[in-house]
Amino acid sequence: MAPGWELALAWLYVPATRPDRFMKAAAAADGVVVDLEDAVHPTQRSAARAGLADAIGAGLGVPTVVRINSPSSPDFAADVAAVGPLVRAGAIVAVRVAKVDSANDAYRAAEATADWGLERRLICQLESARAIAAAHEIAAVPGVHSLMLGEADLRADLGLARGTTDDEGLTLARQTAVLAARAAGLPAPVASAYVNVTDIDGLAASSRRLRALGFLGRSCIHPTQVAMVRDAFRPTTADVAWARSVLDGARAAGDGQRAVSVLADGSFVDAPVVRQAEMIVALAERKIDG
Repeated sequence: MAPGWELALAWLYVPATRPDRFMKAAAAADGVVVDLEDAVHPTQRSAARAGLADAIGAGLGVPTVVRINSPSSPDFAADVAAVGPLVRAGAIVAVRVAKVDSANDAYRAAEATADWGLERRLICQLESARAIAAAHEIAAVPGVHSLMLGEADLRADLGLARGTTDDEGLTLARQTAVLAARAAGLPAPVASAYVNVTDIDGLAASSRRLRALGFLGRSCIHPTQVAMVRDAFRPTTADVAWARSVLDGARAAGDGQRAVSVLADGSFVDAPVVRQAEMIVALAERKIDG
């Protein structure tokens, strides 16, 4: 069973240069992503790092991660130094590491954060064709908590049409990220943000497709996206009814053990199906505002 914070569905980005928005983001979403990378101009990163301890040292009241710069970036070491104490204090549950292109990048990040006291701490963002090709190797690096895509940069690297939110060209990359994560025993990836903040219908359709591919939750870049993301990734009433019937059937057949059982509709249920049902029920029982 996943820890509670991994069941957060809507993760809202906020620039590290805007500590005045941190608590507002926490009030609006299930989780907060404080961004030290693309949302912060390189000339402002030093000041942003210096203000992190005061801004989130006591915690924001919701699961919080910080997106740090790539292991190949000149900002990486300073980001790690600034974020480490916050992880040790429990104010941050993990870090998103931007532009992880290879297992070597993941190993560098794991080594740099080895003294944080958190076994799985790195959410590796795959943002290039090279990263997608190495997804299974990246997922296997000790210290990696999960994978996710950085779809804006990935679209550019793949040469996909600009100015479109069409998903077709990203299907293989998305499937690869999910397969690599699950094969390594990692949680389902959180989906990349939908960049058109005015297209709520498009966000809904895209989120439903991502859920069908195996993603759990999504990053948001504006508070108006939060409710739709929650709605798209929440289990339906039918999902919950099915999950409860699976768990009831498994308990009845195995006296609490995860034995193979047969439901009233004739379908067979074994341990992987029971785990899926447990996740659905956990999501359904998790209190989500909105």
